[in-house]
Amino acid sequence: MAEQPVWWQRLTSPGGAPLPLSVHERLGWYERQVRRQRIANYTLEGVTVVVAASIPAAVALGAPAAVTAVLGALVAVLAGLRQLVRPGESWIRFSATLVALQRETVMWSAGAAPYDADRAETILVENVESLVASETSQWAEQRTVRRAEPEQQPVS
Repeated sequence: MAEQPVWWQRLTSPGGAPLPLSVHERLGWYERQVRRQRIANYTLEGVTVVVAASIPAAVALGAPAAVTAVLGALVAVLAGLRQLVRPGESWIRFSATLVALQRETVMWSAGAAPYDADRAETILVENVESLVASETSQWAEQRTVRRAEPEQQPVS
């Protein structure tokens, strides 16, 4: 299935120059990641809810203990995957970065400051790469902080 063109692919500079290739690639990558992370988040959350809700139903219907045990274990595995992969956090972070990148491209296309100078394309690429580097640093920092934090034990 071919992807539909998105609005930012048609943007040009005030002089008619196309969007720089590196910016086009970054926007496309973030568009795809936002979609993937959203789907992964909803799928993981939905499956977790359905499996968790099936446990009392299985008990009420007289399912063997092994069935309810497997369903319970599956909920634990799904919860572990959610903590490991964290698609909801990635979806939010990628979405915020995508919106920031789109804002920069609109400002460039309109010729607004700082894109009203001779180096508009270069400034756009620099700003886009700065946003991408910032998002990558946030990701690395979140991963580092999570590893450094001791596991929280439930209070009895």
